[in-house]
Amino acid sequence: MIELTPLQQAAVAAGQRSFLLGPAGAGKSTALHQRLLRLLGDGEPAYTLLVLVAEPEHGQSFLDALHHSGLGPYADLEITTYSNMAREMVALFWPLVARPAGFAHAYQPPAFLSYDLAQLLMWEIVTPMLTEGAFARLRLRPQQIVSQLLDTLNRAALNGLTLEQATARQMSAWVGDPDHLRHLQDAATAARRFRRFCLDNSLLDLSLAVQVFDTQLVKHPEFHKYFSERYRHLIVDNVEEQTPAGQNFVANLMDATQTTAIAYDAGGGYKRFLAADPTGANQFYGRCEHVFEFEERLTSSPGLIHLSNLAENYLMNTKQPTVEAEQAILGTVNGRYRREMIGHLVEALLERLEEGLPPREIAIIAPYLDGALRYNLAHALKEAGIPYFFLRRRSSPREEPRIRAWLTWLALAHPQWEIYPAAYDVAEALSLSIAGLDPARAELATERLYDPQVPALRPVDDLPERIAQRAGRDRLTLVEDLRLWLEEQGGDRHPIDTFLHRLFNTLLAQRRFQPEPDLAGAAVCEWLVRTAGRLRQAARPMGLETPAAVGRAFINGIYQGLVTADPPELGDPPDPDGVMISTIYGYLLAGRPVEVQVWLETAATGWWDIPRQPLSNAFVLAQSWRPERPWTMEEDYKIRNQLLSRIVRGLAARCTGGVILATSDLDRRGVRQDGPLWRALQPVRER
Repeated sequence: MIELTPLQQAAVAAGQRSFLLGPAGAGKSTALHQRLLRLLGDGEPAYTLLVLVAEPEHGQSFLDALHHSGLGPYADLEITTYSNMAREMVALFWPLVARPAGFAHAYQPPAFLSYDLAQLLMWEIVTPMLTEGAFARLRLRPQQIVSQLLDTLNRAALNGLTLEQATARQMSAWVGDPDHLRHLQDAATAARRFRRFCLDNSLLDLSLAVQVFDTQLVKHPEFHKYFSERYRHLIVDNVEEQTPAGQNFVANLMDATQTTAIAYDAGGGYKRFLAADPTGANQFYGRCEHVFEFEERLTSSPGLIHLSNLAENYLMNTKQPTVEAEQAILGTVNGRYRREMIGHLVEALLERLEEGLPPREIAIIAPYLDGALRYNLAHALKEAGIPYFFLRRRSSPREEPRIRAWLTWLALAHPQWEIYPAAYDVAEALSLSIAGLDPARAELATERLYDPQVPALRPVDDLPERIAQRAGRDRLTLVEDLRLWLEEQGGDRHPIDTFLHRLFNTLLAQRRFQPEPDLAGAAVCEWLVRTAGRLRQAARPMGLETPAAVGRAFINGIYQGLVTADPPELGDPPDPDGVMISTIYGYLLAGRPVEVQVWLETAATGWWDIPRQPLSNAFVLAQSWRPERPWTMEEDYKIRNQLLSRIVRGLAARCTGGVILATSDLDRRGVRQDGPLWRALQPVRER
C-alpha cells in the first residue's frame, strides 16, 4: 500500500477540475495513479475514464498501479496519447469529416501511414524532384530531407498552422544566405505534393490525422456529444509535453467531463522538438477550481538541486544557491580516448555494485549513441558481467547487418526488380546466414559466384576445385542450397512479407545454417515481416500498383536511411533490471528515477547542441513564436542555453543519489572536448 502525503490525498479526492503543479519527482503522477484507482474503486466504469499521457510508455505506470491494486482487469480503460486518439477518432467519424477536410473520395475508408510508410511515400515524391535539381547545394543527405519535410508537416499540424503559414514563418524567419529560400520553396512544393497525394487517395499520416481531428472534429457537435456521453472523468499527465493541438483538445472537452485532473511538470517540455508547448499548458492553471502545488521533491537531494542551480547560473546568468552542489558529484571518470573512459567507468560501476547498489539503479546518459559508442559500451559491460539494456526511441535499420543481409536475399530472389546489391553486401549476407563461414571465405565465394549484372548467384559446381577447397566444401553446399531456394521461392511467387518469413523460418533458421538459435536473426525477421506487411496493405493507395513497385520501395527506402520509431530488438533480450543506457531526451521522457546517473561525455558539445534542421525549424514553427520574428544567432544561443539548463534540472529531479561525470579528452574525431556543461560544472570539478 502506497503511503500518500496529505497534499496527494487532497489531489486524489478533489472533484471538478484540478491542476497538479510541481517539479519532476514531487509525486504528481503517483497522485494521478491513485485518483484512477479511487474512481474505479468507487464503482466508476472503466469505459468512462480517459487517461491521456505524453508518451505510449507512460501508460504502463498506470497499468502497473492498477495491477498491483488487486482491483481486477479493466479492458475498457482508455490510456492513450493524443496522436493515437486523433487517429482512432478520425477513423470512427470518417464519414463526418472526410469531405469537409478536403479528401477527394469521402466514401473510401482511410489508410493510415505509420512514420515508416510516410517516409517511403515522401521518398517517391522527393526522388524525381532531386533528379530535376531541387535542393541543389543543400548539405543534407536525402533521408534528412525526407525526415525534415515530414517534421514540417507534423509540426505545422500539431501547432495549429496551415502548411502555407508554416512555410511563410520559416521564410520570414530566415536571415542567412538568400539562396536557402529556394530550398524552403522546394520543401514547400514537396510538402504540398505529399499532402495532395494523401487527400486524393484517402491516406492519413500523422499530420493529416491531427489536422482533421483538431480543425474538423474536436469542436463538432456530434463528437462533443459522443465524448460527453462516454467519458465522465479525464486524467492528463505531463500536459507540458502536449502540443498545442493536444492542449486544444483538453481545453475544449474538459468542461464536458464530471472531473478533470491535469498534472504539469515545472521545468519540463522536453518534447519541444516534437512541438510540445510548455508555455501554452499554463492556461490550465487558471481554468481549474483546485490547484495543488507540489513543492517537495521526493527524489532529488539538496545537492542535486544545487548542482542544477550551478549549471543554470552559468547558462542563464542567474544567482541561485550552489553551496551543496559538490555533494551531488560521486566521482569523475576520465580518459584520453573513449575506450579508456569506458574502461575506467566500468571499474567505477563495479565498485558501486560491490557496495550493494542494484544495476537497475544506474543510468548511463549520453547526448548521442553512435554505433561505435554503443558497441564499446555493450562490450565492456558484458565483459565485466554487468547487465544492461539500451533505451532506444528511433534507429536506422540499414545500420543492422542482418537487415542488409535479408534485403540482399530479397533482391537476388527478384532480379526483375532491377536492384543490384554490391559484392560486399552479398559476402556480408553469406557470412551472417551461414554459421562458420568467415568474412574472408565469404568474400572469396562471392568473388567467384556472384554475378552483379543479373543479379544472381552462380551454381557452386562452376567453382574450380582449389577455390572450393579454400572456401570450404561443406559451407559451399549451403550456399548452393540458398541459391536454389531463392530461385524457387522468388519471382513474385509470394508477397514480400511472406517471402521474408519463409526465408528465415524455413531456411536460415535451420540447424545446418545456424546450429545455435539466431535471436538477432529472428528479431530482424519479425521486424521486416511486420514492416513489409504494413507497406503491402497500404501499397495501392500509395500508388504502388505492382509487386515490383512495392519491393523496390521497401528495399530502397531502407537502403536510403529510413528511420523507424519501432526498431527490432537485437541480440539477447534486454534485461529490465540492468543498467539503463539512453540518450538525454530518451531518459527524460522515460521518466524513471535512479539512484546513480552517469553523464557520459560530459565535456562534449552534444549536451548543448540542437538538431540541425534547415528545412524545419521547430522553434519557428511553435505556436508561441511571433511570425515576423527573425531566427538569429542570439535566439539560437539562448535556446541552447535554456534547453541545457532544463536538461540538467530534469536529470537532477530524476536522481536520488548522485552523478558520476565521465568524459574523454578527445571526441571520436580526435578533437579536444570542452563543452558548455563541462565548463558550467568547473567549480565542483575543481573541488
